Amino acid sequence: MCIKKYVKQMSMQPFYRVTYMVLFSLIFISCKKKVIEETVYDNIIYEVNDVAVYGSNVEKTKQKSTNQYISILYTDLFNQAISNNELAEISELTLAMGDKQTSNELIISHYLNSPLVNIPTNSQMRTDVATFINETYVKFYQRYPTEYEKIYLKKMIEDDPLMTAENIYVAFALSNEYYFY
Repeated sequence: MCIKKYVKQMSMQPFYRVTYMVLFSLIFISCKKKVIEETVYDNIIYEVNDVAVYGSNVEKTKQKSTNQYISILYTDLFNQAISNNELAEISELTLAMGDKQTSNELIISHYLNSPLVNIPTNSQMRTDVATFINETYVKFYQRYPTEYEKIYLKKMIEDDPLMTAENIYVAFALSNEYYFY
């Protein structure tokens, strides 16, 4: 009610009318709500290496590209990432060669001849065969072996004294399952 009386008085005087409009405009403008945008990032995790462990090889449906294969193989054998220059050189050689299987065999042979490769010794493998088998399956296939796979590989290692950890790593790296993720 007070405002109506005041407005009525203001309307009678032209100077007050202009002043009233300016005052009202300033009040209206100053009452606008300011919107502040905030970006919230979910699930940021630092220094944690997630490893997807598959239940079986059936879940792997995508084939690795040449660069992915080389990079993952290098990481599995040396426990570190490959440099961009080395990855580019080996990828180019693989493309120039043409035969994917042969080039993969040469890459593995090249890596295994390096003194920096990280492969368990034969005595380590034979000391605890079950742990070696589990770790090898997780390292190469990102899954645990089935009971049948454990029994089969354990029997193969125990029955053949010439079987080495290097032989098993080569077999895993050249297997069809290793080409998929």
